[in-house]
Amino acid sequence: MVETNKDSNLYGALAYLLGIFSGVVIYLMKKEDPYVKFHAMQSILFGVATIVVSIVLGILAWIPGVNILLLIVVPLFWLVIVVLWLALMWKAFNGQKWKLPVLGDQAEKMCA
Repeated sequence: MVETNKDSNLYGALAYLLGIFSGVVIYLMKKEDPYVKFHAMQSILFGVATIVVSIVLGILAWIPGVNILLLIVVPLFWLVIVVLWLALMWKAFNGQKWKLPVLGDQAEKMCA
């Protein structure tokens, strides 16, 4: 658990609320708070990764045979995204610096 205050926790959680957009706004507003800055950057990276994977899945949907498999994969993908999104907001709100694999490490490097 990281030493934070209630404002940092709230801003950390709000950084995830609207993905990239709230991440950028909170990042620019709270550059001096390393806890908030980390969560804002992780939110931005999570949003970008979600968009990239969505585009790839959309392209794969045009391939005959693969599109049937995507009927299962796409709903599971979105379920995972929503669960992660809620968990990230909850953890940030409770003062926990929960890092996603790869994205969390990258967010830390970008905020250093």
